[in-house]
Amino acid sequence: MKSVFLIWKDINDGMWHPVAKLTRDDGVYRFNYTLGANHPNFNPLPRMEDKSKVYVSIELFAFFRNRLLPHNRPEFRKILSWSDMFKETYDELDMLSITGGARQTDEFRVIAQPQLLDDEYKIRFYISGISHLEDANVERVNKLGQGEKLQFEFEEDNIYDCNAVLATTVDEDKLKVGYCPRYFNCDIKALMKNKVLKGYELRVVKVNVEAPTPYRLLCEFSTKWPKGFMPLMSQDYLAHTKHEKTVVV
Repeated sequence: MKSVFLIWKDINDGMWHPVAKLTRDDGVYRFNYTLGANHPNFNPLPRMEDKSKVYVSIELFAFFRNRLLPHNRPEFRKILSWSDMFKETYDELDMLSITGGARQTDEFRVIAQPQLLDDEYKIRFYISGISHLEDANVERVNKLGQGEKLQFEFEEDNIYDCNAVLATTVDEDKLKVGYCPRYFNCDIKALMKNKVLKGYELRVVKVNVEAPTPYRLLCEFSTKWPKGFMPLMSQDYLAHTKHEKTVVV
C-alpha cells in the first residue's frame, strides 16, 4: 500500500493545506477528502464534488494522471533521470510525490506520506528556493557531489515563513543552498527537536546542473523513527468523514 496527500495553496495567504489523500492498495486507487478540504476558499475537484464520499478506481484518477508526463514525450526521460528513477521500476505515485505534480494552471501539489521502513523516517524531495539564491550560492549547488552531506537550520526570523527550514553546506562557510519544502517543515522540526534522537542525515541524491532550478537539487532526509511519532500530524490530514460512502468511478 502506498499513499500520497494532495495539498492546495490558498492564494490569499500563501499557506498550504492538505485537502485529500490518494491511496493505492493491490492495484486499486482510493481517493478521499481530508478535514483540510473544509477551508472556505477550497473548491472540490471536478466530478468528485462530494467531500463525504470515497472515490475508487482501478485506474489512476484523471486529475493525477494529467500531472504526469506521457512516456513518449522527450521530457519524460529527463524527469526520470533528474528524479533518480528508472523506467523499469517507475511508479506513478513516487513520481508525483517527488516532482509534486505541479501545473502552472493551478495551486496543487502532491506529497508523499512518509512510511516507517526499518525503523527509519525517510523522505526525498527537491530543495526549494534555489532560483532566489545569489550566483555564488547557485554555483556551489552545482558543484555539490552525490552523497555529500548537508545540514538543516531553523530560520525563525524568515519574514515569509516563520517555520522555514534552511539547507546549508556543512563546511565553515555554511553556504545557503535552499530550503526544505515548507509542507515538510513541521515533521523536520519535530524530529530535529526530539531529544531521544541522536541525529539525522541530509544528503545529496543528485545534482541536475542542466535542469530548471525546481529540479536542480534532489536530497534525502533520514533519521530514526521515534516511538509513537505520527508524520504530517494535524487535524487537516484526517479523513473528512468517518463513515464515508464509496463511489466507483
